[in-house]
Amino acid sequence: MQSWADRLYEWGSTSGIRIVAIILGAVIIYFVTRSISRRLIRVAGRKVSDSDLVSREQEMRARTLAGITRGLIIGVMVAIVSLMVLRELGYDIGPLIAGAGIAGIALGFGAQTLVKDIIGGFFVLLEGQFYVGDVIRAGTGLGVQGRVEAIKLRTTLLRDGEGILHIIPNGEMRIVSNLTKGWSKVNIDVGVDYREDLEKVEALLAEAAQRTASAPEVRAFISEGPYVLGVEEISGKKVTLRVVARTAPFRDPEVARVLRREIAKSLRENDVVMGEGE
Repeated sequence: MQSWADRLYEWGSTSGIRIVAIILGAVIIYFVTRSISRRLIRVAGRKVSDSDLVSREQEMRARTLAGITRGLIIGVMVAIVSLMVLRELGYDIGPLIAGAGIAGIALGFGAQTLVKDIIGGFFVLLEGQFYVGDVIRAGTGLGVQGRVEAIKLRTTLLRDGEGILHIIPNGEMRIVSNLTKGWSKVNIDVGVDYREDLEKVEALLAEAAQRTASAPEVRAFISEGPYVLGVEEISGKKVTLRVVARTAPFRDPEVARVLRREIAKSLRENDVVMGEGE
């Protein structure tokens, strides 16, 4: 009995102390990592307000990146701590390390696409290439355009103008065109009969643009224009003139609706004949 107690005391004073130190060190690293991630999230969210979508997205991005980083650190830490504890308990961890290496290689070959998507999503979040609510053109061959509904680590959810939700793997988005980064643009094409006085039509469009710029419901969203570019296209008996404006991000539909209303009002009151294409 005494011999067993001596062995237990000897083990506790060597391997036991080291195991406790390993676990204590892991717990300290965990709490330090959690504290740093929470502080980063607080810093990212300081300027958040109900009207600041970009700031809210920055906080969401910080939360996502913090969660991913914390999860990776915890996973690696658990694996290392487990191996170190097993070694202190007298187990031969050599075969485990070799087996883990072989399994990792096999998993890497079998999940190359998944890894590519995750890495792509990580850089989308890290660099802030686009935010939820942005209108982007993405996918293989830039074949999909729509508004971003969600950004996940592996995929991006994009809803197009027909209401179809596209789920695009982040690894497939080699080129992304952000159509609302920093500001949005309104393009309104107006087709009139080729026999109309184009100078008169342009003047009417300019008046409609001026009324839109001073309209109380949208004037705060307009940063430039609206103004008339002039004749954009001639097709058959129709002459197309274009009116453009620059707006705050995501406010282009509201400005476009008011601008169309004012244009229709001006053309109707002055009996302007609309054009017909070929």
